[in-house]
Amino acid sequence: MSTAGSRTIRSADPAPLSPRARDVVEGLEGIFLREGFRRVSVGDLAARLRCSRQTLYALAPSKEDLFLLVLERLLVRIRRLGNEAAAARQDVRERIVACVEPGVTELRDASRAFFADVASFPRAKRMLAEHQAARRRDISGLIEYGMRAKAFRGVHAHLAAEVILVAIRRSMEPGFLLEAGLSPSDAIAETEDLLLHGLLHPEDRGLRATRAPAARRTRKRGRR
Repeated sequence: MSTAGSRTIRSADPAPLSPRARDVVEGLEGIFLREGFRRVSVGDLAARLRCSRQTLYALAPSKEDLFLLVLERLLVRIRRLGNEAAAARQDVRERIVACVEPGVTELRDASRAFFADVASFPRAKRMLAEHQAARRRDISGLIEYGMRAKAFRGVHAHLAAEVILVAIRRSMEPGFLLEAGLSPSDAIAETEDLLLHGLLHPEDRGLRATRAPAARRTRKRGRR
């Protein structure tokens, strides 16, 4: 019986695999990212990976569980790489970019079919939600650090982190990608740039520090 219904995203890397199993899982990841999982059978996967069905069933008891296994390892890797890259940066803005960047690089080959299959598979969708919650905590912590270091103006860190992740999540939705004519990786990269640098031309970005938002100016006038 499958136990994947209770699977939750881990904070550390899953248990190591044997070299052969690792090769198979990497092959599965490539197929699933390009094609999703609903349009391929276990037999197709075994033939394309040049392994037996038994090899696949030794990893997980069903095609759906194979997809969850691959997705879990992918999401854990994204978060680990992001946190490691962020820790290696000094500038807090670079830390946020580094934290989010693996979500672009590791999903570079992800297709609309992959995201559609995640969105339509409740267990995969829940796993992605848990991953996003963990990343929200990571990004919120970086924003709070940036405010303490006076690199950022005062904002609600949890809200700011949520805005970043909601925008990125929206940019991965199949319908939006089709409407916008963007690949998933291009959409995420554009979203990151917009959120961190805004709409202003680079020559005008320094003006933001001297201009209070309209709502804040209104509140100040109301107190006089």
